[in-house]
Amino acid sequence: MDYLVEVQGLRKVFHTRDSELEALSDINLKVEAGDIYGIIGMSGAGKSTLVRCLNYLEVPTEGRVLIEGQDLRDLSPKDLRKLRGNIGMIFQGFNLLMQKSVIDNICFPLLIQGKKKEEARERARELLKIVDLAEKEKAFPAQLSGGQKQRVAIARALASHPRILLCDEATSALDPQTTASILALLKKINEETGITIIIITHQMSVVQEICKHVAIIEKGHLVEDGTVEEIFTHPKSHAARRMLIEGKDPDEQLPETGPEDNPLSGPEREMELLHEKRRIRIVFSKNSSFEPVIGNMVLHFGIPVNILKADTRDVAGVARGEMILGLPDDAVLQEQMITYLKEHELAVEDV
Repeated sequence: MDYLVEVQGLRKVFHTRDSELEALSDINLKVEAGDIYGIIGMSGAGKSTLVRCLNYLEVPTEGRVLIEGQDLRDLSPKDLRKLRGNIGMIFQGFNLLMQKSVIDNICFPLLIQGKKKEEARERARELLKIVDLAEKEKAFPAQLSGGQKQRVAIARALASHPRILLCDEATSALDPQTTASILALLKKINEETGITIIIITHQMSVVQEICKHVAIIEKGHLVEDGTVEEIFTHPKSHAARRMLIEGKDPDEQLPETGPEDNPLSGPEREMELLHEKRRIRIVFSKNSSFEPVIGNMVLHFGIPVNILKADTRDVAGVARGEMILGLPDDAVLQEQMITYLKEHELAVEDV
């Protein structure tokens, strides 16, 4: 298979007067044309450095970045500028020109490329319709909401018909409702134009909502990659499990809890801990979600289990249910229950 974007053995080191910082180490990625690919990691993981390496705004210390088979390190400055015309980019902070109107912001990159003013304005108005801001062409950024500013930024990034759109924390400054509308817009643009979108984020919910494939970056290392469905169902890395199950930074220490943090204390809490020696995460398949598997399991074995968490998430456009269960102390019974769950098409992972 030919990939639109390939990253091979990428390493990036920043040097200071007294030391050096390895921001990325041995990163290998492959992105198919037309994909929506997520790169997720917490603050300081190296994901923003990685996205800047994809268009050589940061030159890797080692390794290769190939776009449509072209090795970026072999390109002249002129050819590199030309290639960047095929890579649009949007940011968390919008990066709009505050003194220019909406339509002039969108026209700006086209005018720099030498397009005639009328041709640029025609393209800008076409894009304003796509991002549902046709009536805002004369407005200035200060008159827009955060979501509207990001829509203008998206339109500007699409102005020169790029093949790739890089989104660096593009929804981090937005509220959940606005985030959902921006993600829906990006998905629509991907479906209608075939543009390849690479999303950099620290939010697992963003990846689950829109991405087809995902790479997880932790401390500059690629710790896991695959389809969103695979990683949601069977997370292998510590980072993926922490983000999926708890929505936390993989390196964050969980706070210590005292009796006041749990509704059960004293003998009741001790009984709960004795009863619950193993915790598992289960994910419901499309088939298993239509029957009361947990209820039937409790009836089958005659032993209750603790439901510690239950949730439904939209994963790549499909609603998927998940639970975290506390199993009884009996090790044999634990394995029997896990076998029962797997026989009923549930994915089971230890927490």
